[in-house]
Amino acid sequence: MNIRHKIIIASGLIGIAVISRFVPHLWNMTPVGAVAILAGARLGKWWGIGVPLVVMAMTDPILGLAGLPIMLVIYGSFALYGLVGFLMKETNRTRAVIGGSLFGTLSFFFATNFAVWFFGTMYPHNFSGLMTSYVAGLPFLQNQIIGDLFFTATLFLIWELGLVLAHKLRPNSKMNVCVSGKSNIVV
Repeated sequence: MNIRHKIIIASGLIGIAVISRFVPHLWNMTPVGAVAILAGARLGKWWGIGVPLVVMAMTDPILGLAGLPIMLVIYGSFALYGLVGFLMKETNRTRAVIGGSLFGTLSFFFATNFAVWFFGTMYPHNFSGLMTSYVAGLPFLQNQIIGDLFFTATLFLIWELGLVLAHKLRPNSKMNVCVSGKSNIVV
């Protein structure tokens, strides 16, 4: 895949994620993490890191910002989703997609709730306050697990269906399938 194709795909992923942050949705149920995983897995490490950061940078000034230290943890957590995607780039296995999604979600949950406790003033700065922060975040975690699993599975399925469709539309193209199951159309 050449750079032009990567830019087009990344732009589409950014568009999907940006729009999703502005339409009504349950808290923490957007495809930002899923977009990062797919970008990392199919476009490369820097795309996986950059795409969600662009989404957040475009939408946060409108939706509202937390304090700088908390924002850095949030952005770092979304960058981690992209790295997770990059690490699973050679596979389409259902276990890897589910595991990557859950790892991203749980990392986000633990890191961001810790940051809210550590840098914020909502909770006492002791073990009880930290646990209270995590308990208060459980409804958001539930939404994010459901959203991340759904959107990650959907995006990977669309990617694979797109490859099959591209092959059918260009039957003379070569379709390489790696042992790991990752397919790639060469035109």
